[in-house]
Amino acid sequence: MKPTLIEDNQTLQQFCDKFINEPLLAIDTEFFRETTYYPHLGLIQIASPNDIICVDPLAFDARDELHRLFFNPEITKVLHSCSQDMEVLFQYFGELPAPVFDTQIAAAMLGYQDQIGYAKLVAEQYDVELDKSQTRTNWLTRPLSAKQIEYAGEDVLYLLPLYEKFSHNLKAQGRDTWLQEDCTQLCGNSEKFQPDLENCWQRVKEYFRLQGVQLAVCKSVAQWRELLAIKKDLNRRRVMADDLVIKIASAQVEPDNLISIDARLRQLNSDELKNLGEAVTKGLNTPQADWPIIKQQWPSAEEKKLLKRLLRYVQDKADALGVHSSVLCSRKEVEKLMYGARSGRLIDGWRFELIGRVLLAELE
Repeated sequence: MKPTLIEDNQTLQQFCDKFINEPLLAIDTEFFRETTYYPHLGLIQIASPNDIICVDPLAFDARDELHRLFFNPEITKVLHSCSQDMEVLFQYFGELPAPVFDTQIAAAMLGYQDQIGYAKLVAEQYDVELDKSQTRTNWLTRPLSAKQIEYAGEDVLYLLPLYEKFSHNLKAQGRDTWLQEDCTQLCGNSEKFQPDLENCWQRVKEYFRLQGVQLAVCKSVAQWRELLAIKKDLNRRRVMADDLVIKIASAQVEPDNLISIDARLRQLNSDELKNLGEAVTKGLNTPQADWPIIKQQWPSAEEKKLLKRLLRYVQDKADALGVHSSVLCSRKEVEKLMYGARSGRLIDGWRFELIGRVLLAELE
């Protein structure tokens, strides 16, 4: 099928009228975020069994028409490795589309390679090599070339056939409820796509080198950086590099002497430098009781043995099911359970029945 580029609302409405009664639609997005804080949507691809369209959101406001499809509970949206798509769609619509079916998650639950890419999956299933020459293209540049549109269309061309195969196989193996539960959680977790000012200091590389009030300064400066990155829509490390955040936190100098720390600070304008100084002062004046704490646990010899035994249970269960162990849980999730956490994927739903209950019994 040859994709159709949609650059006006009237044409989009005509296709949405056709798609509105479809039980399944394949969805993909193209976006740009290399230098920005938020992902910038450049193209939305939609495939039905008979049509593929590429909607240009820069040419017109497509929200109202697309909302009819993306938030229709009777239409399952089929995507592959949808986390980044969900983020860019959340930024576009202000909410997450539902329901969805992620073919990468489905593949993992059926024993395929963990986190298998769409192109590799298509090559394995249909012996087709997809063109990936446009992978690094800037999707905000206009006009879009015929090559770009063809490439974008291929990204949804095989999603519906993959859905049909994987959906059938999941049901046959009694794993369809696994997929439904995981995808429902994807649609209900918009918080992870919103700024986290309270914990953004933990994004600073090598923050663990700091201690005491240095961590308080690091947290305050990281919050300043995050807010400025949001305001200017810039990648946070373009606002201030991680090593400079560490340098400021380590120096513990008064705001008037900030410039002496590093020449890069001269790139800030007067207001930015003033606000940074206020952030440093706030950090230095933070009461000791409120200093951030690095929660790093060093397992004892007995805990190491216990963790190894728990992970062996997980691996044995994964082997019995014919899936990668990450489908059941991660090492980090097992560690958290061992140290007392009683929330998360291992405590609820299908994972609790398969492995969580056994792990808890072993811990008790």
